[in-house]
Amino acid sequence: MRSVRSIYPKLSFLAFALGIFTTSFSQTNSPFSRYGIGNLSGPQHTISRGMGGLQAVYADGLNNNVGLSVNFNNPATYSQFYMMTYDLALNLDSRNLKSNQPAGTFSSVYLIPGYVAIGTPLNVKKGLGLAFGLKPLSRVNYSVITRERTAGDSLGTNFNGSGGSYDAFVGVGKKWKNFSVGVNTGYRFGRKETATLKSFLNDTLSYQQSNSSTATSFGNFFFQGGLQYELSLYKKDNSFTKSTDQYWLRFGATATLQQNLNATRDIVRQTYALSAIGNQTEIDSVFKITDEKGTIVIPATYEGGIMLHKTISNSRGLFEIWSFGLEYSTTQWTKYRYYGQPDALRNSWMLRLGGQFSPNPQTGTNYLSSVNYRFGVNIGQDYIDADGNGLRTRSISFGAGLPIRRWRSYETQYTVVQMAFQYGKRGSSVNNITENFLQVNFGVSLNDKWFIKRRYD
Repeated sequence: MRSVRSIYPKLSFLAFALGIFTTSFSQTNSPFSRYGIGNLSGPQHTISRGMGGLQAVYADGLNNNVGLSVNFNNPATYSQFYMMTYDLALNLDSRNLKSNQPAGTFSSVYLIPGYVAIGTPLNVKKGLGLAFGLKPLSRVNYSVITRERTAGDSLGTNFNGSGGSYDAFVGVGKKWKNFSVGVNTGYRFGRKETATLKSFLNDTLSYQQSNSSTATSFGNFFFQGGLQYELSLYKKDNSFTKSTDQYWLRFGATATLQQNLNATRDIVRQTYALSAIGNQTEIDSVFKITDEKGTIVIPATYEGGIMLHKTISNSRGLFEIWSFGLEYSTTQWTKYRYYGQPDALRNSWMLRLGGQFSPNPQTGTNYLSSVNYRFGVNIGQDYIDADGNGLRTRSISFGAGLPIRRWRSYETQYTVVQMAFQYGKRGSSVNNITENFLQVNFGVSLNDKWFIKRRYD
């Protein structure tokens, strides 16, 4: 009798990942995260990160050497599911800030979970699939300390902020021949806290320290639609190798509608003193508002692209040999509003170019020939406009999908370890502050078949 591996360890690991999802193991310091909803953390799959950020046109699930993953940025791909799929990721982010006036540099590193996603086929024959999970959208984390002379005294100011936003999503995808369509919905939620702490340093007079802080919690439902279409360009049968080569052109697009997030904020203007252990104790409250209701408007995002790829099919199955894609995305961030007020933002855009290849997966004779190697570049305009000069962004990336050998007893199971490395820069010579970043992403895609009807007991 053939045994089936227990799924409980996987579920336990998922529960553990969900528990630590919003917890940082270290902190980052990016003053750019003061604006809007913070630094957009790039809610992308590790596969997409390795390909320059391609997501609207990427799809897998039909190719033996790629395995299955949850491309949660285009729900049309859910129609490809033929096994249960679990996706987990961990991200390491290193940043180096450089300031011209005053001259200085600052480095920081943080490590956080990336995303948790599960995909399952609802009806393989009808091309119907479901996915759900949790992914980060943005992060707010900065601490900037300044010293200046005013009215003959030294004034110290500490600008700091924390928080972030997340998407809890669920979606379905449906396929009709070469055309797929899908929708994602769910709840977008988060919190943003900002504070400005001031203290005078005087030898003869005693001044109270001041705190001007705002804490905002927000959330509401969101809606995203996606589609993909596969067009066969050329097909050739090879009688010598008993295989079929086929070239495809894939079109993909997504749209995330504008959102009005329900918000509640607390505003405090006070003087305070520090206790022996560093906690703030209020002395006098100058101004205070609690539970003020309002709206945060997040503008719509549109993405579209095209991908050329080649597949080979033989007696061992269908294999993806290579794929190259080009993609463009844009968001009208000038429509962003926080309690009716705009912020130092501008319309953003991003152009992405990337691809992946596997040298010789169809023979199965060499492990390295079955690895999926990925690369990509992107260039664009960041949505943050802190100094009015814009913030250009660009990066290069590479990655790999490392298949784990399957045991004969568990032939329905397939695991791929995903890796991606991205190096880039925000800002240019026109900006006073620029930021270099290095992101290292680790992910794992676990595939298994559930609900298999037993033939023997």
